[in-house]
Amino acid sequence: MKTFLTALVILSFCVPVNAQVRPEAFMGMLPSVPGNICSDANKQDKEEFVAKIDEISALLQTELDRRSENQDADSDANEQMLISNTVKKSGISPELIQQLMALEQQSEGATGEEKEAYEAQKRAITDQMLQQSKNISLGELDNLKTMDSAGQKAWATGYAVEAQAEVNADPQKYKDQNAKEMQKHNLQKKYKQLTDSLNAQQNKYMQKFAEIDEDEEGKNLLAIIEGIREKIADLYNETAKAGRSPDQQILVALRSEMYLAKVSYCNVQTPKYISVLDEYKSFIQSSMPAYYRLEKLTNEVMKMQTGVNNTPEPGQFGLGNVSSYIKRLLEACKYNLYGPEDLTIG
Repeated sequence: MKTFLTALVILSFCVPVNAQVRPEAFMGMLPSVPGNICSDANKQDKEEFVAKIDEISALLQTELDRRSENQDADSDANEQMLISNTVKKSGISPELIQQLMALEQQSEGATGEEKEAYEAQKRAITDQMLQQSKNISLGELDNLKTMDSAGQKAWATGYAVEAQAEVNADPQKYKDQNAKEMQKHNLQKKYKQLTDSLNAQQNKYMQKFAEIDEDEEGKNLLAIIEGIREKIADLYNETAKAGRSPDQQILVALRSEMYLAKVSYCNVQTPKYISVLDEYKSFIQSSMPAYYRLEKLTNEVMKMQTGVNNTPEPGQFGLGNVSSYIKRLLEACKYNLYGPEDLTIG
């Protein structure tokens, strides 16, 4: 019945076009932390809590795997387009690139004069590619290495004059290029601002979680628990050497003392953890629209840089955040240290 209800919740958040499941669905299915988390009598509640999270984690992983397979298929389909766009942007003819790649394959394992012949052919093609893309020859670059500073300065001035002449010959072309560069700059600026803002908030909560374990009161209680544990071990060691069993009255008193220290530790640490966990959950939920915007910006930046429109299914970043929250949710019981050692008598 529970599994059926879970499936209904997931279906309500599915988008029919490509059947993706949004992060909001998974957040809505996650259970609340059991109220009696520091009690040693809530074993069933904790087991059900963990089992429910494991069930949802498995569904989340299935969705992530499905998206990954689709993304891999899209990437393979767009690979040739990416190569084509890169070549087009470089200003180099595809024929020259194909010739160079063919020579690279043919020259593998070549030695001696054969290798030198291949290197000469590759240098000749590289020279043509450089002239097509930058209007500079390899010969000019070789000469630059041997020029003094005055010669290099004169060459740079001449190159700048030639570049300016190209701009003057077709000013609209370069105006359009500058406009595109400005558009790219503004888009990358928006992307960075949103990324930095979201990362700063994520880091804030990670720091809050870390600070709980560094709390002095909690560390002092852990030291007390460890001290009692050592006393119990010493009692066993001393009586074993004497060939007798430990004094049950002393042993029970020590175990009772350790149990109370563990309860105190859980009661001190858990409320702080739950408080931060609630804050983190609110952030995950409230930031989903921002992460959807970040996905769009990421896709726009990639399209502007590569010319390939490879838009993943919406909610990918949000699903990653849900996965992060689930890991923190599973640790909600970690300050309850009650275990087998508290049940051992004698």
